[in-house]
Amino acid sequence: MPADDRAQSPSILLRRVDQVVSHVEDSLNLIAALAIFFLMFVGVVQIVGRTFFDFAIFGYIDWMEQASVLFAFLGIAYAQRLGSHIGMDLTMAWRPSIRWKIELFGVSMALAIITVLVYASFTNFLRAYSIGDSTMDIRLPTWPAKLVVPLALSLLWLRLSLQIWGYVRMIAYPDAVPIAVPRLVTIETQVQDEIAEVLGKQDTK
Repeated sequence: MPADDRAQSPSILLRRVDQVVSHVEDSLNLIAALAIFFLMFVGVVQIVGRTFFDFAIFGYIDWMEQASVLFAFLGIAYAQRLGSHIGMDLTMAWRPSIRWKIELFGVSMALAIITVLVYASFTNFLRAYSIGDSTMDIRLPTWPAKLVVPLALSLLWLRLSLQIWGYVRMIAYPDAVPIAVPRLVTIETQVQDEIAEVLGKQDTK
């Protein structure tokens, strides 16, 4: 049986799961972006109010601390999907087959670390919920913000698992179309893609 036929069945399932997870990641990333905009707006209101109108938002610091978890964590799986996290790539000139194996090793290590963080952050949430932990100023409960952390990390855990699946598939079938993994591109290609996106995907040549 040809390699393409053998890779076809699992690739369909992988693509479907990747699409579902991607929709969730896109939605959470949008929420994170809206949270940034909202916090900027509230910050402006706070500064202008205190400067010109002797007015301050009640519990401003507490609200900012709790809301910051939204943009800090909700977009983390989205960035992992696109390969947008800051990193150093020393394997750009290597053959794709070798790079797939290196990427698989790195993602596997990340999955192990995230597994520990999911457990630890969920335990931290349970503790905050059980003892009624709250902020210092206006006594906001902290458990909603602490619950966001394990939920966002769980989505990242799922994304890493999909990438492991995708990398194993690429190692087994090197000529297959990559699914659920970031594309292996050079810096020049990445810059050209970003320029094309900014210009409305026009031909920049």
